[in-house]
Amino acid sequence: MNIDMVKARLPLWGGVLVLPILALGFYLDHQRPMAVDSFTQQSLVIPPAKVSVQELPVLVIDQRPSVPAPAPAAPRAEEPSGLLTPEEARKAVFGKENAVYEKATNLFEAEAIDVDWATAYEQSLRTMFTSHSGLMRVSVNTISCHTSMCRIEVFTPRDTDADYFTAMFYNALDNFREGALKAEASIARRMEQGMTSVYIARKGYTLGFY
Repeated sequence: MNIDMVKARLPLWGGVLVLPILALGFYLDHQRPMAVDSFTQQSLVIPPAKVSVQELPVLVIDQRPSVPAPAPAAPRAEEPSGLLTPEEARKAVFGKENAVYEKATNLFEAEAIDVDWATAYEQSLRTMFTSHSGLMRVSVNTISCHTSMCRIEVFTPRDTDADYFTAMFYNALDNFREGALKAEASIARRMEQGMTSVYIARKGYTLGFY
């Protein structure tokens, strides 16, 4: 085979070799974008997250007209309750008792003395005190009479002493000599000093210190 024949056949042989190579390259070039696109699409697809409707926050918008907050009320001055403490009540009672006691004392001491009547009545009262079992336990200070009334002063350091004396005295007036000495009588106390006075009106007179 001479060189000229080889040169004449070379292009045909080379073409036969080149065509399969070109076809393979074209095929690979055509398949590569599809694989990449498929991989890219599969990589970029993100499944949606499953969110429950109950988990979503609810935004509530208050459409009511805004109302300004009321101003704080001014503190009110404390009103007196009208109730007294035990100590205040005790002082109030003492005040009234002392006023009556002083008025009765002033009226009695300013009165003239009817000697005949006063002497006889005083003796009857002393006899009543010594004959009544309840009054014998009482600590008597004075028994005196003037013209329209008599006064008996007794030591009563405690309230219970004053209550006891008052009960025994009225019992004695009702029962001594079948009520011969029974008359209008009133009690005046000065408990701060532990004194109780009982006043007895003469027949036909009244006690004017109440």
